[in-house]
Amino acid sequence: MTRVHLATFALALSGLLPACDGGSKPSENSNQSPFRDKWRTEHEGAFEFVDEMGAPTISSIIVGNSLGSNDNFVNRGDVILKFDGEPNTIKIEFRRFTFAESEEAAGEVYDKLQLWAFNSSTGTPKKPDEMDEEDRCGGENDNGDPYPWQEGCAVYVYYDGQSQLQRAGADIRVTLPADYRESVDVATSDNVIEDSYPNRGNVCVEGLNGTVDIELQNGLAFVSVVAESAYPACPPASVEACENWDDPDTEGPDPWSKNCDCINLGYNPGNVKVESLEPSSANITVDVPADLWTSFRAENAGENSVSGKNCPSTIGAIGSVEYDQGGNDPNKPWLRSGIANKPEAAPAGGFRLDLKSNGCESVAEVEAPKDWDAEITDPESELRGNIEVCSGCLAGKSCEDLLPGG
Repeated sequence: MTRVHLATFALALSGLLPACDGGSKPSENSNQSPFRDKWRTEHEGAFEFVDEMGAPTISSIIVGNSLGSNDNFVNRGDVILKFDGEPNTIKIEFRRFTFAESEEAAGEVYDKLQLWAFNSSTGTPKKPDEMDEEDRCGGENDNGDPYPWQEGCAVYVYYDGQSQLQRAGADIRVTLPADYRESVDVATSDNVIEDSYPNRGNVCVEGLNGTVDIELQNGLAFVSVVAESAYPACPPASVEACENWDDPDTEGPDPWSKNCDCINLGYNPGNVKVESLEPSSANITVDVPADLWTSFRAENAGENSVSGKNCPSTIGAIGSVEYDQGGNDPNKPWLRSGIANKPEAAPAGGFRLDLKSNGCESVAEVEAPKDWDAEITDPESELRGNIEVCSGCLAGKSCEDLLPGG
């Protein structure tokens, strides 16, 4: 996954009194404990993503940064992406965390963990006072005039200090309108400096009707797709025409022929891409409508043995499935590839799922300060690297229900 490192302006964060999950008893060698703040709204404002003609003016957003730059800009926590927000509005929330000696000391760290939202074309992120005013996304200037949300803006966690503390970061929750059907890139990493507190960066996407590209380490990834068409960015009238397409040169109807507008005019199909950073082991679950025209490749690229340890990829009841060559080999249960619900006249394609875990290993986790015990330096682990494509397995479950740690 290509990541554009950018910076954004820091929204003023004042009066951040900690409302923590609390810390557990400190270890014998340290007087610090993990603390986590409550969710706080960092920005809520206009998100005008189409023009008067309905053409997209915003086609990409970046949320989070797995690697960071200049010892900064790393979220190290969960990322939640929801598509049930108010029309033409974006909402961004943070839930900060750190290790500290007390809630008061934790609050001092929270004050330094700030929202940056800038146009990603600016390149490597820099301090807010080194950024150009016109590159800001959201917020307002000194006169109270709002800055517009721009194409390619990114949401990062910025630490206002010499370098970001290794055990400090923030969970991020971004809420977008249901009719946003373009692309979002999501990235996060694990918080594992403390052996007794391996806190994983998990990702959950709720109500996707477009494209998402996710990069994580050893966490859990959940994506629920609600698309009614394999080409959600294509205008509804063109989708209807493709569904009812009838080529005069052939007998009978030809729905989703390569000559229909959504395909012929170059619209991209929807896409879910999820990959763990090498050699990380992530569990990945993607829920798609049972009748959606879908092509898929679900693979664990770690060390697998059919007679021993392996992390399978499973394809549930997602309609009429045709596996491609080698895509349903019983000797390689960790690899499944093929297509479901393909219209007869359609070319290869459909709503694309590219799902890959680069490891199949045991992963330990402690997901909240209340679950931490400094005496346990080797927390319980589970084998991760499993991938599941299903229809309905995430139905009725919010991201808050799915992600561990509360």
